[in-house]
Amino acid sequence: MKRIGYTVISLVILSTYTSCITTSENDEPDVLEIIYTVADKKGMRVISDLNLSGGDWYGKISADSLIAKTEKYISAYHERYGQHPSFWGWYLNNEINPIKVTETEKSVFWRKVWKSIVDECHHVRPGSMVTISPFFLLDKDELRGYEYLEPSEYEQWWSTTLKETGIDILMLQDSGAEHLSFYTLAEREPFFAAFSRACESAGTKFWLNVETGQADVNDWSEALAMEKEKHRPKKWRVFTEINWLSQKLELASKYGESIVNWGYYPLMNPTEEVVGAYLNDVGGSPIDHKDRLDAYESYKAYYKTVPNQIQPGHKTRPVMQGTLWYIPLNYSGLSRKQLERVIEQQIEQQQAIGFDLLWLCNTPASMELASTP
Repeated sequence: MKRIGYTVISLVILSTYTSCITTSENDEPDVLEIIYTVADKKGMRVISDLNLSGGDWYGKISADSLIAKTEKYISAYHERYGQHPSFWGWYLNNEINPIKVTETEKSVFWRKVWKSIVDECHHVRPGSMVTISPFFLLDKDELRGYEYLEPSEYEQWWSTTLKETGIDILMLQDSGAEHLSFYTLAEREPFFAAFSRACESAGTKFWLNVETGQADVNDWSEALAMEKEKHRPKKWRVFTEINWLSQKLELASKYGESIVNWGYYPLMNPTEEVVGAYLNDVGGSPIDHKDRLDAYESYKAYYKTVPNQIQPGHKTRPVMQGTLWYIPLNYSGLSRKQLERVIEQQIEQQQAIGFDLLWLCNTPASMELASTP
């Protein structure tokens, strides 16, 4: 899931905003309005990303400027969609590289930005949840050029950060930044424990983001060689086989109060037709419908075996409650009725495997309110 320096750019001016409309200026249906409307009907919760994606703003823009632009977006977004009962929270879509405790200026920058944005989210929508989904690095030998930090260093930095910012929920990516299949649970668990302690000390809810996609490689040499390939093979992102996934979920349920997911899209989406490239492909390589359907059905079968009660020594059931849904931009040409059917089908398929949370990303690019800093 990690995207170092990743930025979604949508150069549209805020002054085009008109409140409470359901179509964009080119008369295309408003996909976000439809998602919220269907979510209301289905009893789903919705969190949506904010207009500050990427982790490389430090040194490129002042904290005050980033805050001001994002606060305008928060206000406009809530004015348009805040009437929906399903409007549950927000997602700080900053995937920053791990910051050392000694990096004072960078730490001050992000804590100032996040605190101001959290405060604004709580102001416009009292009781709403502000979430973030950081990663950790397992590459002790720093083979990819990123500095390795010990679990205790993450604990210290995030404990202070969460206390100062008031972030409500931290959703830790369970696979580390590398997404490599050969890392064991024993190697990951110290990071779970460290983040859990940081959240507990700050009064923040700790969730796990259990990823159902991974790079199917045997070691670092194979991983590095694959990264250099211009057209990455299909095995670069494959569905996490269900026996391994059940172990990941079991561990996550011991630490997290809830479990969310990356990987349903594009690796588990059972819909046959392609509606938006991101829904069904990885890095431009389509995932076969049969493979996606098999993955969906295997998880569905697993889900049905999980007891309804939380087991002793666990904080939640070892099941996922929602997935990251990167809203595609190529719905052009679909009528509102057609788009409603597409969205309703997607949500019903998620509900069938126990999801009650929609985690929306790429929302700024889906509306003319977007104004990238």
